[in-house]
Amino acid sequence: MRAFWDWVDKRAVVRRIVIFVTLWMTWQITVQAWLFAHSSTFDGLGTAAVIGAVTTPFAALQGFVFNSYVKGRASE
Repeated sequence: MRAFWDWVDKRAVVRRIVIFVTLWMTWQITVQAWLFAHSSTFDGLGTAAVIGAVTTPFAALQGFVFNSYVKGRASE
C-alpha cells in the first residue's frame, strides 16, 4: 500500500484531480450563468448583479486552487 501512496505523491494525482474538478465546476457555473442570463426577467444590471454574486466567491476558490497548484509544482 505504501508503494501506491508513493506513486500518488510522485505524480501529484490529488493536485491534478483538484485542478480538473475546479475547471469542470467553472464550466458548469458558466453554463448556468448563460442559461440564467438567457431566461432572466431582470433588467441587464439585475442579471449581471445576480451572476456576479454567484460567480465571485467561486473565482476566489479558483484563485486558491490555482495558486496551490502552482506552488506545489514549484516545490517539486
